[in-house]
Amino acid sequence: MITKVVKKLWKGEYVSVRDYEVLNAINNGGMRIIHNEGSMELTPTQLKDLEPQGEAFKSQFNDNKYKLVDIFWNPQ
Repeated sequence: MITKVVKKLWKGEYVSVRDYEVLNAINNGGMRIIHNEGSMELTPTQLKDLEPQGEAFKSQFNDNKYKLVDIFWNPQ
């Protein structure tokens, strides 16, 4: 399971992660997302159901491109 720390929420209710981070999490047993004092865990099955949204962004450091995946923030 990989851990992703998110500093802010989009529209106050979504966390945004990059599509390649989701693929990495699927291959490593899931993703734990931490924001402030809360956290939530997503299984590989839940991650496979997520779709990237919008246009691709170009990385600031190389020529790679990525899309964002918005996940409803529901801490446990």
